[in-house]
Amino acid sequence: MSSQTHWINSQVAVDDQALAAGDGCHRREAKALNDYLSDDLAAQKAAERIVSSVLGEADPASELYRLWGLLSDALVELTDNRQKILELLAAMQSLPSDACIDWSQLADFGAVWSDLNRLHLHGPDSWEKQSWTDDRRAQLCHHLETVGRIEAEMFLRGSGGVTADWGYEVINLVCSRRAGLDVLMFEVHAWLDGACKQLQQSLSLEETRSYTRPVLGARNGAQQAVICTMGEHWQTWKEALLELGGDRSPLSAESRNLAAVCYTLM
Repeated sequence: MSSQTHWINSQVAVDDQALAAGDGCHRREAKALNDYLSDDLAAQKAAERIVSSVLGEADPASELYRLWGLLSDALVELTDNRQKILELLAAMQSLPSDACIDWSQLADFGAVWSDLNRLHLHGPDSWEKQSWTDDRRAQLCHHLETVGRIEAEMFLRGSGGVTADWGYEVINLVCSRRAGLDVLMFEVHAWLDGACKQLQQSLSLEETRSYTRPVLGARNGAQQAVICTMGEHWQTWKEALLELGGDRSPLSAESRNLAAVCYTLM
């Protein structure tokens, strides 16, 4: 059994009770995904099959989360198949919509993805309060870089409800002074490396927006909402990257180099 098949099979709910509780996906969903990634199904046929179990439910829209959870995790875990999974999502967008589900927008996919992969944008995650071994740091860096690259790719494809705002929120982390910034830089770099030009093109320079940043001089981690134009926010992010990429940066040499690359990209 391939590692791909083993991972997909491990996502299947152990019984109907677990399935109803949201602990795993339907066996037919897993089979459709595995058959597709094994080149036994074309993308459009796979899209039709992978949604069939959800469409057979009494309330299909309320069961979508298990399918979105499977595909979100697959994007992160099955990195060699990332493009194929994104193509599957694109095929699902072409499915006929009805009153229950708007497939063209992959209804609620973005919300499920965010719950799984973007909670750290709302404040420090538990791992930021721990000391890291080299292996643990490498694992965290790889995960956040993977998440950033997937999001940037979905943004470029117009898929999954991912907008430029997602990228701006990630870039704003450079102003956070968080304990985990040394690791978070990998996510910032992934977004800018993958979609900086498009983020700039989507930028409404005179639009006024609010982003959370540390209060200057505060030692207790106090945050405040900073309201200014997007052009001013972009310049603030560039200045923060210039500082983070400099000789007095608190970052490791690796993350300092990433910050310098990000500054150049912007």
